[in-house]
Amino acid sequence: MKQISTLLLGIIISSSSLFASDGKRGFDGSRLTISSVSSSIQFKIEIDGRQFSMKDNSLVIGYLGEGSHQVKIYREGKRNSTGFGRREFFFNNSIYLKRGFHTDITISRFGKVIQDEMRIDAENEFYNDGDDYYDNSNGGLGNDGFRDVMGVREFNDVKDMLRREWFENNRLTSARVMISKNSFTTAQVKDLMLLFTFESNRLELAKAAYCKTVDQRNFWQLTDAFTFSSSKDELNRFLREQSH
Repeated sequence: MKQISTLLLGIIISSSSLFASDGKRGFDGSRLTISSVSSSIQFKIEIDGRQFSMKDNSLVIGYLGEGSHQVKIYREGKRNSTGFGRREFFFNNSIYLKRGFHTDITISRFGKVIQDEMRIDAENEFYNDGDDYYDNSNGGLGNDGFRDVMGVREFNDVKDMLRREWFENNRLTSARVMISKNSFTTAQVKDLMLLFTFESNRLELAKAAYCKTVDQRNFWQLTDAFTFSSSKDELNRFLREQSH
């Protein structure tokens, strides 16, 4: 459990570098895309010991820190009499992610691996990774048109990691660290609150997230995340204090 907590905090803290804007041209984070031309092979991906799944033959990760990362791409072979199959590796190596660069690993239809990288540049006509945060259609804005808001994929990954924290106190500590490093919408804050069972923890998280919420005018909607009227009253009292 201690190892999981340490890993979670490390990943969350490293994600903050992704959202530091480098003017109009690019961003100060590191990105990794793994994709496959073939749709008939079910590839499995492991990065730094953690397993990931492809969606539509592609995986985009934007919270990995600058430095070396161990990447494995493989498929499971047919199971033998013992119930285990031999892994067929297509890529098993350490890659170095540079700050401000997007590294791309593609598996061709012939099973060959092609690796390339490009500086993250929203103005480059060849650069279009289709990610919510870097999508040129909204001018580099995040969810709901707000700038510097955590993208959908990164936010879902963070929620998954928080769910793996068995104890709510550890989960709350990790969430507070993550909140201090990023910006959110009210809807995202509510999703985080619902990861907690105890209303006292939901209330504490809401208060911690208020100053990092980009649409504070909607913050009153978080009262729906509470069951007890005392919790709703406490949040409303907190919001009145912030308006003075």
